Amino acid sequence: MIGINIYVSQATQESLIKAAALKKTSVEELASSILRDCVQEKFGYISNSETKAEFPVNPLREMRPYAYLADPNEPAISPDDWEINQDF
Repeated sequence: MIGINIYVSQATQESLIKAAALKKTSVEELASSILRDCVQEKFGYISNSETKAEFPVNPLREMRPYAYLADPNEPAISPDDWEINQDF
């Protein structure tokens, strides 16, 4: 949860207090629910801790693994290159 300071007018504060008393809830809970509803209405989504993925999204998930296109019966290193490396 993130704490946010929001400045509202005195009249809005009084309205929140009265509405919270009528709903028998805390001012903080009422203000949070109003803010959550307004953000969802304005932006169309809410990203809260309940819906967040436990792990970050893997950017490689749509990619296919590398395909080795050589013939498995052929050596990966040519015989000439192999002989050059054996001399050292």
